[in-house]
Formats: sequence, structure tokens, C-alpha cells
Amino acid sequence: MDETQRQLRTQWILLIALTAAHFVLDCFPGLMHTVLPAFQQSFHLSVSEGAVLLTVFLIPANGIQVLIGRLRAENDKPLFLYAGLVAVCAIVLFGIVPADGTALLWLCLISLVCGAGVGMTHPECLKAIHRLDSISPAVSSSVFMAGGVIGFAFSSWTSTHWFERWGFGSLVPFCVAAVIVLAVLLIFGIRLAVERDEPTRKAARKQVEPISFWMIMAVATLAACSVQVLAWIVPQRVEELRLNLTFGGAAVSMYSLAGGIGGIVMSRFAAKHGELRLIRWMLAAGIPFLAAYLFFLPQPWSPMLLFVSGFFCFGAYPLMVSAARHSEGPNLGQRMGLIVGGIWLVACVLPMLLGPVAEHVGTLPILFCVPVGFVLSLLLAVMSQKKKSRKHLL
Repeated sequence: MDETQRQLRTQWILLIALTAAHFVLDCFPGLMHTVLPAFQQSFHLSVSEGAVLLTVFLIPANGIQVLIGRLRAENDKPLFLYAGLVAVCAIVLFGIVPADGTALLWLCLISLVCGAGVGMTHPECLKAIHRLDSISPAVSSSVFMAGGVIGFAFSSWTSTHWFERWGFGSLVPFCVAAVIVLAVLLIFGIRLAVERDEPTRKAARKQVEPISFWMIMAVATLAACSVQVLAWIVPQRVEELRLNLTFGGAAVSMYSLAGGIGGIVMSRFAAKHGELRLIRWMLAAGIPFLAAYLFFLPQPWSPMLLFVSGFFCFGAYPLMVSAARHSEGPNLGQRMGLIVGGIWLVACVLPMLLGPVAEHVGTLPILFCVPVGFVLSLLLAVMSQKKKSRKHLL
């Protein structure tokens, strides 16, 4: 085995380890969405109070990424990654919160710590992925992002089953997994990409389709709004229809899992067609299946429609991250913090804003608003391409 092959093999091992970390970390947002109705019932919370709890978890999970993305630009040790894997374990304290008038306060404090733990890991994970320059950026981004969405899918489904069987004890396995992943990353000695090496990396990569970071940020934000509302409102709609808790978990799980698979499969075509072109195609293909799902949600086979939609619509997100890695704009840490945190920070306030609406008019009107973000995202991507084409003609 020559030196190039040895380096490629080593980088794939590190990519798998970081992907496993992403899998475990995104299990926590997954369970927070689908077990939320059970949390509401256990602590006597209303739908709007449950939305507040979810938002308190999601704001630090995403907002902290924007804050720390610019920090430690020249330091290659992943201290935030290690600290975050410890902080997420705070969620196990849900099991000792008393079900009285103070419950929401304690739950919010715990969610704040756990959410911050999830958030502070992501920019450094992506900076570590960016250092693996022997692997295609589209492939490494998609594999890594697939770990997160599959982790979200896994916990969305399993957490509902486990919670029905073991209650709050079902949170313990997720915390144990975080500790195991922390140990593995320490053993491997993960290192981060640093800003001083960015000019060399950009010069070495032939950009198929040059992209403005702020444009891809806008496309990703609109798509994230649809994903966030879907992940929140589907379990709530299932609860409103008096269907089994696990049915909502299965639907969100299928959507997230499909996104991971779609990102990996479609990343193979990124070098030939360009990330932005693939994003346009995938959004256009997935939106009709999402619209069909909204009409057939109560049917036992409806998650299959959501799976196809997730493959294309949510599967486009890893390609957005890949495009952001080499786009024109802020430094690498800021770009990664914004594309994996900033967009979700905007999206995560929607459950809190829409919670009172759901209590007054029901979940159905909100459910049918889910595709709006994807449609606007597609329109923006198409308009950007037309604008670029006009410039080439001038």
C-alpha cells in the first residue's frame, strides 16, 4: 500500500469516527421532537409550553454554533467537540424533575445545557471533516451529514418505543453512547482544519459551480424552516388524531433517514453536475411527494411518501453544506457555524411562534404550510441560476 492509499484509508477511518459522533449527537434533537408529546403529558404541559421547551433546547443547539464558529480559527484541537459530548448527557436529569409547577423551569434549564452541548460540537466536527482533503468534499460532507440525520431518525423512532417501555430510563443509553464516542475521538486524536490553510485548499479545488455563501445560506434557511416545522408538527398532528405515539416517531424517522441516504447517493453526481444544480433537481422532485403525504398522513403507508420526499428535499441539505465549505464569504469556521447552526437557529423559533396557533386552530393548517419553505428555497435557487446565466451572456 503506497502513501496515498494509506492516507486515504486513515482519513476514511477518521470520517467514520466523526460520522458516528454526529449520529450520537443528533439523537438528542431527534428524541426531543418525537417524545415531546410524552414529556408534555408526564409534566402536565400544554402544546404551547411543549413548544417553548423544544425551542429552549433548539436555540442554544443552533445559536451557539454561530457564536463559536469564528473562535479558535488557528487552533487544531477540538475542545468544544469534547465538551459538547459531556454536556449532552445533562438530559438524563429529566428523570428527576418533579411534575409540579416548577417542572417547565427545570426542564428548560436542562434543555439549555443539553442543547448547547449539541451545538458546540458541530462547527468543530465540520472543521475536522474539512481537514480530510483526500476525500471528495461532496462525499465527506454527505457521509458526515448522513450520520446526523440517521441519528435523528434512529432516536425519533426508537425513543418513542423505549419511552413507552422504560420511561425516563430510556434516555440513559443515549448518554452512554455519547461517552463512548468521546473516548473513541480522544484515542484517534482528531485534529481540525485551520484558517491559514484555506487559500491552498481553495486553489487546489476546481469549482464546478461558484456559489455565494449568502445565497446558499438563504436557500438552506428556507429549507430548514420546512424541515423544522415538519419534525415538530407531525408528532403533534398524530397526537391530535389520537394515533399511537410511535406512528409520529416512525414518520419523522423515515424522513430523516431518507435525507441521509439521499445526500450520500446524490453526492456522487456533485462533481459532474455541481451542488447547486443537484439541489434544484432534488427539491423539485421531492416537493410533490411531501404534498401528497399531507393529504394521506393518517394512512399506515403514508410514511413511505415522506421517505421519498425526505430522500430528495432533506437529502439536498448535505449538498448545501458541501457547497458552503468552498463558497465565497466569511471564514471557514463562520461558514460552518452558520450553515449548520445559523439556519436552524432561524427555523427553531417557529414551533414556539406557531404553538399558540396550533392550540387555537388545530395542527392541520400548520401542517399544510410545511412545503412553503421548500418551494421558496427552490425558487431562490432557480432565480440565482437565471441571474448567473444572464451575467455570462453579457
